[in-house]
Amino acid sequence: MANDERMLRVLQVAVVLAAGVAAAGLPSPAAAATCSDFQTQAAAQHAANTRDADGDGIYCESLPCPCSRAKGGTGTTPTKPSGRTSHRLGRTIRLGPVQHPGACRLRGPLPDPGCTPGTRYALVTRRDVCTPGYSSRVRNVREGTRTAVYRAYGVRTTFDGQDGELDHLVSLELGGTNARANLFPEAATPFPGAGEKDRLENELHRRVCSGALRLRSAQRVIARDWVAEYRRVFGRA
Repeated sequence: MANDERMLRVLQVAVVLAAGVAAAGLPSPAAAATCSDFQTQAAAQHAANTRDADGDGIYCESLPCPCSRAKGGTGTTPTKPSGRTSHRLGRTIRLGPVQHPGACRLRGPLPDPGCTPGTRYALVTRRDVCTPGYSSRVRNVREGTRTAVYRAYGVRTTFDGQDGELDHLVSLELGGTNARANLFPEAATPFPGAGEKDRLENELHRRVCSGALRLRSAQRVIARDWVAEYRRVFGRA
């Protein structure tokens, strides 16, 4: 009889706790996921079944964008990138003037300097860009910006990552920003294309982090003519 009463009390407590979770709008333990189950913050926001640690209604703020603040999994409003460095990126600094942002022309693999002179964050340092995960924390190109860049360059079909990409002229790993003046559509072929620029970015990043190259110098050289720098570093291979 005593065991039956104890079991009854346990069940009553469990019911009360479950009701409290439901009233608070929190996912049940069985339904809860972890942020590592999702690839982007927007996906976690849509599912709304992870723990909202700070109670602001935004789930998995450390995940890369696309991002969303939407409640109940509807709508998408981009948010600022989160992470240790997001509060001290500083303003966007252009590396040249933007002269005709609505009528851009590619120069082979190079962007139009009058549309895409390149940009950098004012406060980002070598220590920041050499911190693992930095690029993913600051990556946040809004869909409207992507569309505007493709339209300005007269590119009717968007690249899928295999045939090319919407690229940062000054890469994020070199302190570049997500501003329109730092973006251009870049085809994978002919040579040199998107893959070769990625190779150059990685090499410049390695040199910056080893102390062999100043961050500001790397930003200027890749913005000025990345093809010439690629050939200087790697030859024509």
